[in-house]
Amino acid sequence: MRSCPPVRMLPIKTALCRGWLMFVLTAPAPAQIPFRTDSANTGEAATRVPGFGPLEGQRTIPGFGPEGASHVSLTSDDLAKADDRLQRYDSNRNGYLDRNEISAGRWYDDPFQFDADRDGRLSRMELARRYALRRAAESGSGAGGGAPQANAPVPAGQNASAEEQQRRDRERRTLEEAARARGALRGTRESWHLTETLMSRHDTNRDGVLDSAERRSLGLPAAADLDRDQHISRPELSAWLAQQEALQGRAVPRDLPAWFVEKDKDGDGQIQMSEFADQWTDELYDEFAALDLNNDGIIVADECLRSLNRLQEEYTNQRFQVIPVKGVIRSDIDVKEDRRIADLDVQLQITHTHDAHLNVFLIGSDGQRVELFTGVGGHDDHFDNTILDEEAPRSILRGAPPFAGRYQTEELSRGGKGLKRYYGASMGGTWTLLVEANSDRPGVLHGWSLIFRRVEETPGPASEKEFD
Repeated sequence: MRSCPPVRMLPIKTALCRGWLMFVLTAPAPAQIPFRTDSANTGEAATRVPGFGPLEGQRTIPGFGPEGASHVSLTSDDLAKADDRLQRYDSNRNGYLDRNEISAGRWYDDPFQFDADRDGRLSRMELARRYALRRAAESGSGAGGGAPQANAPVPAGQNASAEEQQRRDRERRTLEEAARARGALRGTRESWHLTETLMSRHDTNRDGVLDSAERRSLGLPAAADLDRDQHISRPELSAWLAQQEALQGRAVPRDLPAWFVEKDKDGDGQIQMSEFADQWTDELYDEFAALDLNNDGIIVADECLRSLNRLQEEYTNQRFQVIPVKGVIRSDIDVKEDRRIADLDVQLQITHTHDAHLNVFLIGSDGQRVELFTGVGGHDDHFDNTILDEEAPRSILRGAPPFAGRYQTEELSRGGKGLKRYYGASMGGTWTLLVEANSDRPGVLHGWSLIFRRVEETPGPASEKEFD
């Protein structure tokens, strides 16, 4: 039989005193004493009285333990900066920054010194505490210009201001959550890109938000401050910009020609006869009547689009052609319709891994050649359903691969006529797309289209319209 080790008996009074002391120490938070492995006792679990340091094998609660010795109050700015870092570098969107994600950014210090729970990643609160400590150090608060010491006296009124800040933070979070619930804080890829551009230019103090002065300097209305906290964060700005883009898209559809916006002088989304022309001719009246489908004297966006679509014709060549290394290909479209051209757009789809090595031209049925673009896009890739449209708001010289959307031709951007040289000419005949490659890499022309809007012919003198 295994013998038990001798037990040392303490005097009753001493044992009672020690027992009372332990009761007093543990009374506020009674809990089960954790078990730890005693390596000197053949691996058997033995009950030990825990010390005042962190328990072995358990994560430290952020804000407590050795890392919590320096106390600072987190502000909404600290949290906004943390949110900004998470938005920029949290690639897997799990709410934390790991070491790989940290390495993608530029940091003034080792961020992992703020990893309070030592789990190898930084949470929102840990990032916010980093900014809070830096703010305290820059303001010279606390001992030696760093964060305030744990035992430092609290100035009169500081508790009240801290409580007020916490109340504001709670209100801000409530408003943000409500806004997210109703979809008000959803940005788009385009709005985030514009947000970063605006922040880089106008966030002059580099605190990650736009304050009231910065907001006014760039002309933003107060409505962009969605949570009304006098600061506009990146998520707020991106969401507001997306809202404005959506509102503008509903007011003025993207497919509307530029002349519609130009003539709509009061911006109400419709063109009255007084806006369409100052002096009327029979030709102008016929043009207005063709667009005013319900004959009420007003052209709205839907009427304009339906009228243009009624007069629009598209011809396509979807033949797959390899673009050879340092070679030229041609692709033809035969148009049998003999109508006069009011407008012409060219749409194309190309796969190539160095766009700047391509030069693309259109040769009309009369042999006239237009430079669509040459050497644009740098070393980036592809043309994704790119539309060359002389009424587009921007030049292809200002675009970026894969050039999805509408762009003016390079020829028009440089002062030439571009596709406008064909306006008033006949649609009929053979049209040719030339693709020149000055590259060591092959590519593919997947297809291209001619999109005509024809002149609506009317009998008599009204059909004799002049085109520049």
